[in-house]
Amino acid sequence: MNTSTVTPVALATCVEHSLNLSLSGFDLKRARLYGINIVDPLGVEQQADGALRISFLAEHGDVYELLEARGSAIARMFDAAAVLTCGWAAPVDDGNDDDLPPSVHPRRRRVRLLVVVGDAGVGSVLRFADTPEEVVTDPGNAKGSLADAVEQLWRDAIKASVDTTGERAEDSAGDSAADCVDDDASSAR
Repeated sequence: MNTSTVTPVALATCVEHSLNLSLSGFDLKRARLYGINIVDPLGVEQQADGALRISFLAEHGDVYELLEARGSAIARMFDAAAVLTCGWAAPVDDGNDDDLPPSVHPRRRRVRLLVVVGDAGVGSVLRFADTPEEVVTDPGNAKGSLADAVEQLWRDAIKASVDTTGERAEDSAGDSAADCVDDDASSAR
């Protein structure tokens, strides 16, 4: 299926919308990993029912351990991977409060974050418990350890498709999975 017209942020918004319909609250105890297949690229933009197939793959109490787990590479079998986690967020421009962890910051907010990664890049959606009808999207500009770990998941999954002889594994169409990586392996296309 041609999924090249779907932007990462549109995909993240559609996945988050779908999952939000079935989630209650902002207190997931374990981060979750999903595999995403795009059924209807045009339906993704409208968040249409049936536009996606979302498959639960794994969960873990620590989002970084989830992303680093060897079995998480299975996400590469899908058009994209999605990571869902909950936690605390706090403003970073408070001056003296910069050293406080978000969970004890006086202006903390409960947040649910969904990050999608695929060949087209990364997109994310935030939803806050105190304003659950509003979503904040990011078209891949986020920086930090979680953004790096999600991108690494996708790159490592591509590298895992190289067999032990050093030859590139091919999918059923004969395309090399490693062709999705720039020569310097710094970003997925």
